[in-house]
Amino acid sequence: MAFESVVISEQRERWLADGAPPVPTLVIDGTPHVLQHPSQAGLLLGLDTPPALRDAVQVAWDVDSVMRALVELCEATPWEALSIPMAVLNRTPLGLAVDASVGIDALLASFETGWFHWPGNPVTGALGDAEVVAYEASIVSRVEDRGDLLAFVGGVADAWRSFVTECEASFAADPARTMRTPRGELTWVELLEAQRLHAAQHYRQAVTQVASLGHPVPSLDLGSLYGMRLPESVY
Repeated sequence: MAFESVVISEQRERWLADGAPPVPTLVIDGTPHVLQHPSQAGLLLGLDTPPALRDAVQVAWDVDSVMRALVELCEATPWEALSIPMAVLNRTPLGLAVDASVGIDALLASFETGWFHWPGNPVTGALGDAEVVAYEASIVSRVEDRGDLLAFVGGVADAWRSFVTECEASFAADPARTMRTPRGELTWVELLEAQRLHAAQHYRQAVTQVASLGHPVPSLDLGSLYGMRLPESVY
């Protein structure tokens, strides 16, 4: 099956010319399909895809590991280094930590409601990538020091750990619970996998930037997380 891949960091002008679609988007016969999980691409293309790993408890605890590593990064990195943007995407480690945390925060209520309000603004109820970008920017604009940053990122990390501890039996019993999202329906375990991937990729971007500035980073090995495959490109 012939296909063409557009990598934003390498073909930004092409991406902009195509209308700057959300990432990842699969275009078939001129129709764009915004994806939340790889299984959705398989359905659209009529391909056999591996089933979800079904261990929602392990994936949820993997999310906890990523969030704890983000907290460690925010605690240990010199403050000025958290605000230096990457050369490729012009994003700061501080902003990436907030971005990852916003996605995990959106999971907290969704298991019970069946609705995952992301990407979007949870305050106004508006949906879309532009809305979540603006919402994240509003959080970053209120971060004046390390205490503010840790109050947000650490607060999400603590809330996530409490949530998983309380609900892990329910996750184990019902990993295929149907979840509605702005990008289509997923099972609960697929939604967890998708947000784990999102948080892990932003964590990897943040630690790559911090390490490039000569500072130590947390020891979390993303390759050890259960069944997760990160893209080859950091960006």
